[in-house]
Amino acid sequence: MKILLTALLLVAPFANAMNAVMYQPQLRDITVTDAQWQSVLSKLKGQGIDTLVLQWSRYDDAFRDGKSRAWLEQKAQLTAANDMKLVIGLAADGRFFERQKQPLPALENYLNRLRANDVAVAKRWVDVLGEKSIAGWYISSELDDLRWRDPKMQQAALSWLSKTRLSLAGVADKPVAVSSFFAGNMTPDSYRKWVTTISHSGVKVWVQDGAGTQMLTDAERALYLKVPSAGNVIELFRQDKQAKTFKATPAPAAYQQKWLATPVPPGQDRVYFSLRYMSAASGVLAI
Repeated sequence: MKILLTALLLVAPFANAMNAVMYQPQLRDITVTDAQWQSVLSKLKGQGIDTLVLQWSRYDDAFRDGKSRAWLEQKAQLTAANDMKLVIGLAADGRFFERQKQPLPALENYLNRLRANDVAVAKRWVDVLGEKSIAGWYISSELDDLRWRDPKMQQAALSWLSKTRLSLAGVADKPVAVSSFFAGNMTPDSYRKWVTTISHSGVKVWVQDGAGTQMLTDAERALYLKVPSAGNVIELFRQDKQAKTFKATPAPAAYQQKWLATPVPPGQDRVYFSLRYMSAASGVLAI
């Protein structure tokens, strides 16, 4: 029995790793038919993708109700029916990066509201899909390396994530993930400590690799990517730095194919960002 238990403990980290793609729902996507979505899923499975992560399932008022919500729920049901795991992104606030700048007392109240919104959305998904079709939850608010440099802010984030994980466990006890990104506002060592701190919440931290935003050189990015995270978000886009609003094109096909052909590290999640930039969605999801 002891030998069997040891073997299970050794296997568990390997079994939990995912090879996923993140889908960012946009209202313009609701013209996509079930047949088109089915085709996208088939191509993804052919590329070795086993999990679809919804970046969010509510963005301000988008997908809150009506036709758009029904469309997204139907696509999620189709995904589950095609034996792909689903990680459900919850409620996104379009003004998060502005509102996170509030003084600490106001920030804590704001984070509590985010948690309540996430729980409400999670309850809806359990009703729609059932617990068995949900592989995990994703907190849509992304954590940078600027606002959260102060130790008090880091403790506020830790408390928020810990409470959110527990609240979501009360809805459906699934792994919870959040993503973080760096832009050189912390040293690599400080960023490592920051990621370690929020990992103590029990929430998995996926670190965005920064290849698409191109804020840092490859050598600089490599230093930040040494953090002990639960996995990485691989950016499959290239941002146009000259554009006033976010604009990007797909990363070169050879670059994408190289990643898709690279085995996922044991015990690490890999999440490609995003489906919109992959060949599987070409002609279906507009860029």
